[in-house]
Amino acid sequence: MTAYGGEVLQRVAQVSEFSSSKRLVRTVDSVELLLLLRGANEVIALHNFCTHLGESLERGRIMGGQITCPFHGACFDLRSGTALSGPAVASLHVFPACLRGDEVFVDLSRRPAATGYHRRLPSPT
Repeated sequence: MTAYGGEVLQRVAQVSEFSSSKRLVRTVDSVELLLLLRGANEVIALHNFCTHLGESLERGRIMGGQITCPFHGACFDLRSGTALSGPAVASLHVFPACLRGDEVFVDLSRRPAATGYHRRLPSPT
């Protein structure tokens, strides 16, 4: 961990680990992150759960600075996390993040409070 400008940055990935879709899911300190590379100099770190029903946003469509949940179509602003369309009404948590060379750093010190949403568990077989 590194203190930088009031943020406590933690190395979470290297750029070379990202798939061709420029997305990477990483669990760090029990927080599941969706990391998105945007251009050559920007990374966005989102809590990887739609606030509607807790589904993963990993396969969500990204367009015009927004991510759309692949399950029910809730749409969120990538930079602020604001819910832009239903069925979600609560904002998505966006973590401060930055690139330093080939390394991705995220500030996990400001985690979201209990949200009331959760990841759905698979149905029993």
